[in-house]
Amino acid sequence: MGEQITDQGQAFIAAWDRFASAAWETRGDLRGTEQSRADENLLSIGISNDPAAVAKKLRYAMYLRAQSPWLEAAALGAVVPDMAERLIMDDTINEAIWSAIVSLEAMEARL
Repeated sequence: MGEQITDQGQAFIAAWDRFASAAWETRGDLRGTEQSRADENLLSIGISNDPAAVAKKLRYAMYLRAQSPWLEAAALGAVVPDMAERLIMDDTINEAIWSAIVSLEAMEARL
């Protein structure tokens, strides 16, 4: 039986949810509120042992590295057609980040 998400894991997930929602609404022109700065600080330097929280941190990293709208959309949770093929043509770092996200989310689904 797996562990339940800890309060810390919940904090990462909540921070990601707020960040992703704001990124969709503002098309990347994020407001610099105290809450958004705290969320981005947690997502960038916080440490978690929760697979779902780590997947959110990786989504954040992928979003920050994104050089194309389809990669931003995938990082924010959109289903992107032909994602594997697009990543092969993109770069190895994004391939590694994406495969880690998918792996962590699969681990979380089993818990």
